[in-house]
Amino acid sequence: MRSGKEYLKLGPSGGIFNLEFNPDGSILGAACEQKSIILFDPQTRRPVKFIEKAHDDCVNCIRFFDSRLFATCSDDTTVALWDARFLKHRLRTLRGHSNWVKNIEFSHKDNCLVTSGFDGAIYTWDINNYSERTNGDPEFRKVFYTNGLMRMRLTPTWDKMVVSTMNGYLMVVHDLCLDTMSKDLQNFKPNMYRLMQISGKPLPVAVQYTPLFHAKRNRVEFICDFPEDDEAEIISSLQLHPQGWVAVSRNVSSDDSSEWCCVHDIQSYPSKEEMDEDIDPELKVFKVC
Repeated sequence: MRSGKEYLKLGPSGGIFNLEFNPDGSILGAACEQKSIILFDPQTRRPVKFIEKAHDDCVNCIRFFDSRLFATCSDDTTVALWDARFLKHRLRTLRGHSNWVKNIEFSHKDNCLVTSGFDGAIYTWDINNYSERTNGDPEFRKVFYTNGLMRMRLTPTWDKMVVSTMNGYLMVVHDLCLDTMSKDLQNFKPNMYRLMQISGKPLPVAVQYTPLFHAKRNRVEFICDFPEDDEAEIISSLQLHPQGWVAVSRNVSSDDSSEWCCVHDIQSYPSKEEMDEDIDPELKVFKVC
């Protein structure tokens, strides 16, 4: 590829898994299948930097958090921090996930990175400290865990977290507070609660978490408003509206016989217990989907 008067040599990139502009639109970054990152100049529509072997496996996501600093995540289980001005070496490597890392978000409200992976964990990372830790302390804080986690997104105002699963539903956390999320949702198992809702049979291990669906902070909502013919199982892709009004998902059935894209309303509405459909009034178990 020609860049100015010189040719920029591009190695094998494979498929592009994610594209992201920096805040001022001067750089477009691409996360690529073949372990690489490509940075483009949107005005000239040409690649200006190719980072070969940026990771040891597929690069799944690239996320800018200002005009020059960005993060990438990979199937090699790591997250890397980069400075677009000095790309010979990464600034820092973040290790904590035990499986493929699929999503990176940045909360300006909390000034931290938020990552999710196929290990079911959602972590927050303090990016103000650019030095590697050598005292053995973890660099991350686990704020949530659930089996079957596929994708995680934050709304542009950082007040909601949306999680897609391989169990046929989305989970929205309204009035998001990352500082208290691990405490507020401690031991909450969404799959168990969802199973209880579907079966209509109260499960003692899940009943106690019903107040989470009416909490003033980190309030939980399940979304499963798929069309009647859509046997949604694995919700593998998730995007949010720029104003945080809706989520767009892609799902497939358990036998891969159908594939759908759906739009879901994720706006916050007043939550009233009396509006829920009772499964067991005595135990206060609600079908809130």
